[in-house]
Amino acid sequence: MTEKTLPDWLEPIAKLSDFDGDPHKYVEYLFSLFTRDFISNPPSFRGKKVLFAKGDDNGKPKAFVHITTEEDKTTKQRNLALRRCERITWIKAIIEHCDDPTILVWEAEHFGKKRTTNRIYLFLECDNFLVILEEMKWGHYMITAIYVDMPHQKRKHLQAHQDFLNKQSKKQT
Repeated sequence: MTEKTLPDWLEPIAKLSDFDGDPHKYVEYLFSLFTRDFISNPPSFRGKKVLFAKGDDNGKPKAFVHITTEEDKTTKQRNLALRRCERITWIKAIIEHCDDPTILVWEAEHFGKKRTTNRIYLFLECDNFLVILEEMKWGHYMITAIYVDMPHQKRKHLQAHQDFLNKQSKKQT
């Protein structure tokens, strides 16, 4: 697979320009895709359902708002994150095709304020798109899905994947 070749199981990206630049129409379309992929027919990971934050954020589930926007560090406002938005259908596809060789999968402990959890990272390296799940007793919880646009972030994730593989191989010997 070359750098720009994407797996054939991915849908085409959904561009704002396809909606004449109208962000309201675009967000409604994205929400219809989110509804299809996560509300009407939620994905499973390793045989367990993937759930998401359902709390309300201006009439949409918090998870939808989180995966389609990013916080402006200066204003603290959430603005559309076009690279995330364009790939909204890829989240479910990546989860369901996690065994595909194009997806790098690793686990790592996450040290939260109240507890330590196990997070699963699914990284489509050829397009820098990362889905993060958290393992729960009853299933998996979608933490986020981001477009990794900074080279140092990509290096950090690739190193985490390599560290996980090294740890796994030491367990087997």
